[in-house]
Amino acid sequence: MPFRALLAVSLVCLLLGSLFLLLIFGLTPYQKVQALGNITYHEGSYHHLRLALTPARYTVLRGTLAGVMLLSGGLLLAFRRYGLLRQQWQLLQLEIRQAGAALRHQLLALSRTEKWAGSCLLLALLLVRIWYLAVYPISTDEAASFDYFIHEGPVAISSFYPIPNNHLLFNFLCWPFSLVSADLRLAMRLPTLLAATAGTGVAYLLLTRAIGFRGATLGVGLFGFSPLGLYYAVAGRGYFLQLALLLVAFFAALALWRQPNGRRLAWVVFIGTGILGLYTIPTFVYPLVALGAGLLLGFASQRRWPDIGRLALAAATIGTTAVLLYSPVIIVSGLSQLLGNRYVARLAAATFWPHFAGYLHVLADTLAGGENLGLAAVGALSVAVPLLWWRQPPLRPIITLMALLLLVPVVLMALQQVLVPERVLLFAACFSSILLGLAGSKALNFCRITAGAQLAVMLLLIGGYAGYVQWRQLPSWRAEQQRQQQIESSYEWLTGWGAQRVFLASPWHELFLHHYALLENRNILLQTTAAPDVTYDFVVLERGAALPAWAASSYSPVYEDALTVIYGPANAAQPVR
Repeated sequence: MPFRALLAVSLVCLLLGSLFLLLIFGLTPYQKVQALGNITYHEGSYHHLRLALTPARYTVLRGTLAGVMLLSGGLLLAFRRYGLLRQQWQLLQLEIRQAGAALRHQLLALSRTEKWAGSCLLLALLLVRIWYLAVYPISTDEAASFDYFIHEGPVAISSFYPIPNNHLLFNFLCWPFSLVSADLRLAMRLPTLLAATAGTGVAYLLLTRAIGFRGATLGVGLFGFSPLGLYYAVAGRGYFLQLALLLVAFFAALALWRQPNGRRLAWVVFIGTGILGLYTIPTFVYPLVALGAGLLLGFASQRRWPDIGRLALAAATIGTTAVLLYSPVIIVSGLSQLLGNRYVARLAAATFWPHFAGYLHVLADTLAGGENLGLAAVGALSVAVPLLWWRQPPLRPIITLMALLLLVPVVLMALQQVLVPERVLLFAACFSSILLGLAGSKALNFCRITAGAQLAVMLLLIGGYAGYVQWRQLPSWRAEQQRQQQIESSYEWLTGWGAQRVFLASPWHELFLHHYALLENRNILLQTTAAPDVTYDFVVLERGAALPAWAASSYSPVYEDALTVIYGPANAAQPVR
């Protein structure tokens, strides 16, 4: 792909990013953006964010967006005037048609048995995911994302960042659904399910083309039925959307490694998914760096020096556009809010290093879905990857990229001295499963087992694994469901008694009572810091917590369950539950 065409792609990315943000902020008055500081959010207790916004900073934001739009649009018009884009656009369209034809051919090339087995696997995955969507309790993170961002609309989604829950691209996708229904299963989980279903189907087909049907089937099945794979395929958090984008970026990188000529579509897709992945969740930088390192290694090993320059330009485009898209967050909420993520905070060396090995062990088991399963998977991959590299030279690019996706994040965590949550490394579970699927299919081939028997063995393995990990998840699922029922019951009891002023010192109730009141548009004063001039109708405490001194003599228990105790004025006639 000529450098001028790649530069044109960069300009298109900047033009689209600036236009998107100008549609939000171009006509939004300063006062409306300033009102974001009145949104109540929960982090340990109720807070209001002190915005970094000033009239001057808002002027700079709008001026910068307009300037980027005019500059990028003007340069693209100049490119078009001198005829530099038409041929490249036609060639890109040709590559798109060729890619679509190749996928259709791959689908048609599957045998009847393979089509039946693949359809059954995808259908089973879809049915289990629908069950998760309908039955699994709404999480605190989902409720928070809806209350503070999606419910508040595009201005809040694009610029309000009090906590790292604002996964911008995903929240934007959920916003139109929220206009139809405030039910989080429809507003947040349905978009996730749609993305997961489409992403799984496309990835399955691309993997079949890359490593064969049986390897793809085992890989997709193992990851699809893993606890995290199932949960985040429906949870309204954006992690599966990020994974779907990463899988597309992965195959674009693989095409760039294997095919030195042309590949306009691969460059466009790699850049586009890099930008969208970072706009979904900033931690996309971990797998993106891994793919970049893989491409750098592949280009250098083939002495493709111009492509290293193209990779540098692609990286600059991804980074610059991502900064542009996050500029409202920086201007309105402040750079410190964007970078100050306590979930990936740097630890002191004396704290980090003694815990790192144990953390990796627990992380592997969590991603695998069972105690010591992760250790077993790491051991199997440690043997399988070198053997595959040695015995399967045509597969070396895909093996290298997947191995880097597993190793580079660990190296980056060690350099940063951070222990990231397991959900950030969801992609590691995915690519580990794919490598295990590849290794398993090659091992069965080595044992000279017939194709039909191989497929039967793989489906039995997937079914056994799915049953085992779901059985292990039942106790925690039941506990979460019971907790959700208790919180809902306590809210119904409070509203049934006409509560207007409630003091809360129970984290689960603090978040969910605010959420329920928001959904019902109910005007209840909920506070986590006692105001001396307010007489509270009820005091909600976590079970086992002592009453505050100001309430000890004037409040008595009126409601209790396994999670909480609610106190009311001692002189009021209310039944104890």
